[in-house]
Amino acid sequence: KINIQVFVLATVAYFVSYLFRAFCWYILLRRKVIFRDVIFTMGAGYLLNNIFPFRLGEIGRALLLDDPQGPSTLEVLATVLVERIFDVFLAAVFVLSMLPRIFGEGFDQSIFLIAFVLTLGGLILLFLAVRFRCHIITWLKRWGEKASFVRPWVEPKVIQVLDGLTILNDPKAFLLAFFSLAISWFIAFGENYIVFQSLYTDPPFWWMIFVLGVGAFGAALPSAPSGLGLFEGMMVAAFSLLGVESGIAFTHAVVIHVLFFICANILGLIG
Repeated sequence: KINIQVFVLATVAYFVSYLFRAFCWYILLRRKVIFRDVIFTMGAGYLLNNIFPFRLGEIGRALLLDDPQGPSTLEVLATVLVERIFDVFLAAVFVLSMLPRIFGEGFDQSIFLIAFVLTLGGLILLFLAVRFRCHIITWLKRWGEKASFVRPWVEPKVIQVLDGLTILNDPKAFLLAFFSLAISWFIAFGENYIVFQSLYTDPPFWWMIFVLGVGAFGAALPSAPSGLGLFEGMMVAAFSLLGVESGIAFTHAVVIHVLFFICANILGLIG
């Protein structure tokens, strides 16, 4: 049912969404790395996620950008952590906002509420760590006077992580990164809508918000390479709540996953 024009449009939408996501990470890195390198390193991280289990590509991203003249591995890893928290937070917001449309007000939203609270709490804790950076470093120096391993091993690594989190202390840059990621999400909703309307007659656009939000929870979990099976299972489960037949839901999930797999791997191989 899906013609070539749909694949072309969906691929273009994927790359535009990807660019906004890369721009979010570029801002989180405080522009210490040129945007081109951010684009291809993110692709390389996705490629590694597609090869290795447990989302090890996130660590791969940090290792690939490590540079004596630029950000360290731990500094980059801190920015990846912030991006992941942004991602899960947005997914929780999108899913929670759509649940009343499906179930009414009486549905138990505890799983998504927990994800929302945990990610919001995580952001607050990271913000407090940056806000009280000087106090943390002073405490480490005092600890280092009592324990010899702290000064050469613990202190520099904690400072690198705090350096990677300093974006949280810059409201303008923080909001720019957050809204860049939000725009990436909405373009991804459009990509899903382009594909799904070839399989299903006149689907509501909000369905894509709900289904992709649920699918993102699956993709965010440590799992098999590329989240294979988990992503599809989450999307089929979400579609089933909307009354969509499982064969159509699975087809949609596979097409979206294959598009991601091919496009991300091309960028990753170049990177």
